[in-house]
Amino acid sequence: MDKTATKVTFLNPFIILIWCMIIITSCDSDDVGEFYTTFTEEMMGGYLQKRPKEFSEFTTLLDTTGVLSLLNAYGKYTCFAPNNQALKNFYFKKGKQSIRDFSIDTLKKIAYDHIINGMIIPIEELRNGRLSKKSMSDRYISTAFSNSNDGKLLILVNNSAPIASRDIEVHNGIIHEITEVLDPIELNIFEALAADPKFSLFVKALIATDLDKELVLTQDASFNPDNYLIDVSAANVRTPKARKYGFTALVESDSTYAEYGISTLDDLKKYASNIYNQTYPDDAEITDITDRRNSLNRFIAYHLINKQISFTRFVMDYDNTGHSIKTYDMYEYIEPMCPNTLIEVRTNRATSETNLFNMKKTTDNAIRIVSDNYDNDATNGVYHEIDKILAYTNDFISDISSKRLRMDAASFFPEFTNNNIRGKVYSSSINSELWKFPPEYIDRLTTSEGTEFGYFNADDRYLDYQGDEVYLKGLYDFEIITPVVPAGTYEVRFGWKVETKRGVAQLYWDNLPCGIPLDLRIFATDPKIGYELPGSNPDDPYGYENDKMMRNRGYMKGPACFQAANTSWFTGNARINSGYLRRVLGIFTFDEAGTHKFGVKAAHEGEFMFDFLEFIPVEMLQYEDID
Repeated sequence: MDKTATKVTFLNPFIILIWCMIIITSCDSDDVGEFYTTFTEEMMGGYLQKRPKEFSEFTTLLDTTGVLSLLNAYGKYTCFAPNNQALKNFYFKKGKQSIRDFSIDTLKKIAYDHIINGMIIPIEELRNGRLSKKSMSDRYISTAFSNSNDGKLLILVNNSAPIASRDIEVHNGIIHEITEVLDPIELNIFEALAADPKFSLFVKALIATDLDKELVLTQDASFNPDNYLIDVSAANVRTPKARKYGFTALVESDSTYAEYGISTLDDLKKYASNIYNQTYPDDAEITDITDRRNSLNRFIAYHLINKQISFTRFVMDYDNTGHSIKTYDMYEYIEPMCPNTLIEVRTNRATSETNLFNMKKTTDNAIRIVSDNYDNDATNGVYHEIDKILAYTNDFISDISSKRLRMDAASFFPEFTNNNIRGKVYSSSINSELWKFPPEYIDRLTTSEGTEFGYFNADDRYLDYQGDEVYLKGLYDFEIITPVVPAGTYEVRFGWKVETKRGVAQLYWDNLPCGIPLDLRIFATDPKIGYELPGSNPDDPYGYENDKMMRNRGYMKGPACFQAANTSWFTGNARINSGYLRRVLGIFTFDEAGTHKFGVKAAHEGEFMFDFLEFIPVEMLQYEDID
């Protein structure tokens, strides 16, 4: 079943709503079936109890596990409720006769698999792919839209359970009736891949290189949130309850390999050596395929990521916060498990495509996720089929080394993605969540005692790239390990949103101080910076001469590619707003690809915000656009 309308188009909620309206209004009442909206002042549990013809089995399960009382309490719930026949079929499938044949723990998991706590999701907010909020069993739920054989709209949950009736609104949430029980697999990502016959050759290589052993972690058992005292008294403050690991695999199928003349492990070894022995000639003689420098090992590791990235979380969710201006492409840079490499994923406004991997500038050739095989679930990750062979070639290295790399601060930390912290979107009617992290929760971060490190989710009032920001408070002293930057000579810049509550900080790059301390409270119009609104000076209508003057002082206007989605606090894009600035940290030469250290030490107590870092090759400086 096709998960998307085309290979390149992802259905956003608005399009789905219009689609549903068109299909429903173009059919007879007989064609609409059970797709209707019902509203009742009843609580969810009471509604289900009063309809034994449809839900007696499910309510018995809920009552047996004590979950029914939860659904009779105030809150926000979305329930994919299996009807009686769905549960009876499930009993038969599992070799059971009734609910009484299951343990209480198993029944509770079944109940939790069907309930999302804290979010009400009507049909028009469903989408092709994983939903942003996990179920109460801490598993992702996915939905997919298509047409059934008789032309009716078909919505499948977890690729298997059709929605029979939808949008049953109750006082504390919404119910969608489904005709099959949700039963997520209990396999880790390696086991899930190994059980999928489409990818047998990739799995053979995964085992041969020992990289399968890298994919087994699920959760840090040593982390106990009760060991940390963090003030969460404010309504919008959150702290992680667990420290989970996650993985993503971008995988070619056996049939795709066959298109390249690859049918055996030896064929794949030869293909990998032809690429990676050119990229890393000093390692060409390493024949031990378990060595991380071996060509086959690098080839397989380049397909693996230590973040659990759903289809929409590669770039789409960050592009759809309302902050990006859709005349500019959005980029995301991801570090795979192949050391000191990058994967680029981007949008292409010219073709209305998204999730384009390693697209070549000159040919627009890119690798894409196969439209009917993505978001394949596992207990600790997800895998997606790709349509061409993915490799870290010299051509791609040359390409990525000759463009500006802008990296959102939240992309630095796998913990944000693996614990479902990054990527949530909030409107002006709801405060953004402020996540506070205990010491040592984030691997790439070192902080002094007393440093308060946090993260604000995307808020449509913020004038931030992607709408979110890393946030610190107090007399902070911290150091962050950056993502990999290719070899080359770059101008390095730091982007932030000005506020009067900010402090003064000394910035460091690879332990070297970058100029004088930065006062994050000073707006760009301050004479020390000298900002002029583009268009306000008739002798400099585009602001280019003012750009040069600001650069001589170590500052730049914000990029023109983003704005505040809501204009109550900020109007216009970041370039035409004096409340956003970039600081030039300096020009640095990196002899080889690798990570670096970005350090910050408070010189004056206050807030510090970190929006992004960007790296631009010096040869591009005179040609750089305003985006």
